[in-house]
Amino acid sequence: MNDILFGNNNQTVIKHLAKKSYRSNKRRNMIVIVALALTAFMITSVFSLGCSYFETFQMQQTRSMGTTADVAITNLTEAQIEELKRSDLVTAVGISQRLGSVDTADIGDTLLGISWIDEIEWEQHRVPTISDVYGNYPQAENEVMLPVWALNEMGISKPQIGMNITLSYQLGNNYQYITDEFQLSGYYTDYTVSRVGNRGSVYVSKIFAEQSGLTFSDITSGMLSFSGNDDVERSCEKLKDKITFTEGQTFEIVPSIQSNSASIIVAIAFFITVIIISGYLLIYNILYISISKDTRFYGQLKIIGATKRQIKKLVRWQVFRTSVIGIPVGLLVGVLVSLIIVPFAMNMMYSGNSTLGVKVSFSPIIFIGAAIFTLLTAVIGSMKPAKIAGSISPIAASQYNAVSVKNMKKRKAHRLRLSRMALSNIFRNPKSAVLTFTSLFLGLMLFLIASGLLSSLSAENFVSQWGESDFAVTYSIQEEENLITDEMLKEIEAIDGIENMRVTYSASPQTTIPVIYNQDVFGKYIDSLNGVSGLNFSDAETLKNYTDNFFGSVYGIDTEYVKEVNSSLETPIDLNAFENGDVVLLSAMTDEDGNPLIQPGQSITVIGETGKHTFTVASGFLDADFQSGRGNERGTAPDLYISQQALKMLSPEVKIFRIAFDTINSKNDERILSELQTITASSGIDIQSRYERGKEIESYLFTSRVLAMGLSSVLLLIGIMNFINTMFVSVNTRKHEFATLESIGMTKRQLRQVLLFEGGYYWIISFLLLATLGTGIYLPLYAAFRQVASYAAFNYPIIPLVIAAFIILAICLAVPILTFRMDIKASVTERLQQS
Repeated sequence: MNDILFGNNNQTVIKHLAKKSYRSNKRRNMIVIVALALTAFMITSVFSLGCSYFETFQMQQTRSMGTTADVAITNLTEAQIEELKRSDLVTAVGISQRLGSVDTADIGDTLLGISWIDEIEWEQHRVPTISDVYGNYPQAENEVMLPVWALNEMGISKPQIGMNITLSYQLGNNYQYITDEFQLSGYYTDYTVSRVGNRGSVYVSKIFAEQSGLTFSDITSGMLSFSGNDDVERSCEKLKDKITFTEGQTFEIVPSIQSNSASIIVAIAFFITVIIISGYLLIYNILYISISKDTRFYGQLKIIGATKRQIKKLVRWQVFRTSVIGIPVGLLVGVLVSLIIVPFAMNMMYSGNSTLGVKVSFSPIIFIGAAIFTLLTAVIGSMKPAKIAGSISPIAASQYNAVSVKNMKKRKAHRLRLSRMALSNIFRNPKSAVLTFTSLFLGLMLFLIASGLLSSLSAENFVSQWGESDFAVTYSIQEEENLITDEMLKEIEAIDGIENMRVTYSASPQTTIPVIYNQDVFGKYIDSLNGVSGLNFSDAETLKNYTDNFFGSVYGIDTEYVKEVNSSLETPIDLNAFENGDVVLLSAMTDEDGNPLIQPGQSITVIGETGKHTFTVASGFLDADFQSGRGNERGTAPDLYISQQALKMLSPEVKIFRIAFDTINSKNDERILSELQTITASSGIDIQSRYERGKEIESYLFTSRVLAMGLSSVLLLIGIMNFINTMFVSVNTRKHEFATLESIGMTKRQLRQVLLFEGGYYWIISFLLLATLGTGIYLPLYAAFRQVASYAAFNYPIIPLVIAAFIILAICLAVPILTFRMDIKASVTERLQQS
C-alpha cells in the first residue's frame, strides 16, 4: 500500500532486478535447486516406501486373520444382536454360525468346518481378506462355497461353478455323519492357511442353516467392528456396560495391528521431520549467507528507493524460481524410485510372506503432498533471510565490511595463532555456524541410527532364537507310516560335520494317547481354550464331549533336552526319575499373568497299551514352540514329552518322529542341507533348518539396510552440501580480508592452513556432537527398537562411522582449499581495490 502511495510500484523493474540477481548467483541457485530436488525426492521416496510397507503389512495381517472385524462374541442371542446393531459403539455386526464339520479323514491333515455367515459378515468382514472370488455366496440349500486350497486338497484342480461335490459332514454335537451332494456356487483364494494351516470353512446357505435344527444362540457368534479411536479392549468394556452378557459368552479379540501400524507411522513421521529440517537448514543457510554477502547490493537498492516489501518480494521471487525447477526434478526422480525400486524392495522385504501378496502405494496424493511440503520448506526457509534483506539500512550497508577490526587486533595480540583464528572465523557468523553444525549432525545422527539399528539385526541373531537345533527332519503327526526309517537315521548320523544329534520317537502307528481328564490339573488349561476356534464350554454337553475325548500326542525325547531345561532351574529335574518314566515335561503354557496353566508337581495319568501310567509334571517347562514345525495338529490335551524308555512302556511299537542336530561349522550348512534332501527324497518329510531361515531373513535385512543407508546417506549429503556452501561463500566473501592479511605479512600458505583448521574444526565439532548427543539419542531408540525386534543384539556401528568419518574429513579439508584456489586468483592490490 505504501508503495502505491509514494509512487513506487514498479513491478517490472523489481522483476528485472530479481532476474539479474538470479542470473548472477548461479552457484547458489544450483545448490538451492539440488537441495529442493533432494528434499522432494526424499519425501516422495519415504512416503512411497512407508505407505507401501504399511499398506502391505496391513493387507497381509488382515488376510492372514481372515476377517476385518475387531472382536467375535460367542453364543449371541437374537435380542443381543439387535442391541448391538443399535449401539453407537459398533459400526458393523456380522453373524457367523458354526454348524458342524466335514469328514476329512481321506484328505490328509485338512480340517473343514461348515459355516453360514450373513451378508454383512461376508461383504464387510470376509471379502476384503480374500481375492479372486468366482461365483456367488450360496443361496440354495444344496449350494456350497469353498476356498481354492480346500478344493485342491479334494483333488479338484479346475473348479467349475455348478459342479457337484460330495461331502460327508456332521452337525452340532451329533457325530453321526451325513453324506450329501452339493453344487459349487463359488470359490475364492483364502490366505488364512499361512497362519493356521489347512483349516477353513465350507460356506452354506441361510436355508441350510435354518433347516439344521440347531439352537440359534449355541452356534452364533457376532463379528463386530467398532467405531471411534479407542482400543478394542476398551471398546469391549464399554459394550459390556451397555449390554448384558452371560459368563459363558466370550470376547475373542482379533489380533490388532494398531501397535505395529503406530510404530510404522512414527518411523515415517520421524524420517519426514528430519528430511524437512535438513532441507530447511540448507535452504535457510544458503539464503542467509547469500544475503549477508549481498548486503551492499540491498543497501544500494534502498538508496535508489526500493522498499522493504519490494526487496522481500525480490528474494521470494528467486526462491520460487528455483522451486519451479528443483521440486519437479525431485518428484520425477521420486516417481522413478516408486515405480522401480519400491516394488523390488517390497518383494524382497516380504519374500517370506509372498503368498499373502504385496501392495505398492503409488498415489498422486504422495507426490502432491511432497511438492507442498517441499515448497513450504523453501518458503519458510526464505522468510527470515528475506526479512533481513528488507531490513538492511542504506547507511549500514555502505559501511559494511566483512573484516572485523576487533578481530584483527586480537589476531595480532595472539601472534596470528592460526588455529585460534580459524575457530574465530567459524563463529564469526554464529547463525550460519550453528545451522551448518546442526545440518551435519542431523545427517550423521540418522546415519548412526540407521546403520546401528540395522547392524544389530543379523540372520544369526534371528535364527538363534528359532527352533532348538540347526537342522531338524520331521513330518506331520497325522501320518501313520514311519516315514523316517532306521536306514535314514544311520545315513544322517554318517553326515560329516554334524553334532548334538537328538532323536525324538512317537507311539506307532498313532502318536496320540488317551489322557484321563482331571479338573484340578487341566481346569485352567480348558478355560484357556474356551471361545477359541468356536469352542463353547459354557454348554455342559460340549464340555463333557471334549473332556471325555481327552487325548494328547506323546513323544519320547532325548535326555539332553532335559539337561538344557535344568540349566535355567534352581531346582533341577531329576534325570533318573525322567529316564525311569516318572516325570513328564510340558511345553510352556501360561495365563495372562504369566502363571503356568498346569502346575509342576501335579499328576497326569495316561492309558497306554499296557494299561494306566501316572507321571509327575516336571519343575521346568520346554519352550512354548518346542519342536515346532510339525503343523498345527494338536490333541484335545497338551503334548506330553517323556523319556524314550517310558514311551516304550506305553507303546510296544514306536517310530522315529524327529531327528535334530547342530552343525560344527555353519560354512558346511549348504552341503549338509543338500545331503539331507538326498537322503529324505520322499514325500511327507519336512526339513527345517536355521540355514534356510537365515537365507530368508538375509534378503529382507539386505534390502532394509540398502534402503535405510541410502536414505540416511542422502540426508548426510544434505549436511555436507550445507558445509560446502558455507565454505564456498565464506571464502568468497573474505577475499578482501585475505588480501588485507596478506598485505600485513601473512602468506598464502598460512591462509590455507587457517582454512584447513576451519574444515578440521567443523569435522571435530560435528563428530563430538555425534559421540555425545547422538549417542544419547541412539541408546533409548535402540531400547525401544529392541522391544519390537527381540532378536536384535546391541551394536554401535564403529566401522561404518569410521568410514564416514574419513570421507567427511577429506571433504572438510579439501573444500576450503579448492575454494581458496578458485576464488583467490587476483593479486593482493587488485583484491584490496575490490569493494
